[in-house]
Amino acid sequence: MPASKNYLIPEKVVRNQFNVKNSRFIGSLFHVESEEEVQQYLDSVAAEFPDATHHAYAFRIGAGGDMIERASDDREPAGSAGPPMLQTMQGNKVSDVLIIGTRYFGGIKLGIGGLTRAYRECARVCLENTVLKIRVPVQSYRLTISYEDFGAVNRLLECKNGLIHKVDYGREINVVIEIPARLRRSFIDGFKTVTRGRGKWKKI
Repeated sequence: MPASKNYLIPEKVVRNQFNVKNSRFIGSLFHVESEEEVQQYLDSVAAEFPDATHHAYAFRIGAGGDMIERASDDREPAGSAGPPMLQTMQGNKVSDVLIIGTRYFGGIKLGIGGLTRAYRECARVCLENTVLKIRVPVQSYRLTISYEDFGAVNRLLECKNGLIHKVDYGREINVVIEIPARLRRSFIDGFKTVTRGRGKWKKI
């Protein structure tokens, strides 16, 4: 599997609203890192606007082969609400993000083209008004190494911009680390070399 590339994530919650032919659209953007968080925000927005006609949404979590993408039209015509918002996220290379497009129907039908433009605008304005930062995907490992090899593994981690999260000392040393995902193959190759094949690793 190819290494995941850096991607953009939102740092700031955003809410915007506008009207199109008497229909009121409310766009809400949230930073999310799990589908459980997505559901929590969907429930929250539905409770905040209980009389809204639709709560369409789209989200992306993660990157590369591990990315999760979903979109829902929430009873709008198929493909007219969630997918345009998802396509806007994709075009901006942003992930770990949920955008909910809430609509109050104003009595005038917008047609599929009008709905598509309106929901795309929800996503565009939300993304334009949040703060985006770069996320570097990481890979975590549990390492089992000898005391003799600990110093060499530490030096290897420094070279690979790795971080140590936990160390347990016993007959051997168990270490939980993370490294930039793009360096995982070279790290494992280096780990085999500096431990002379004695070290063990497990992806977590």
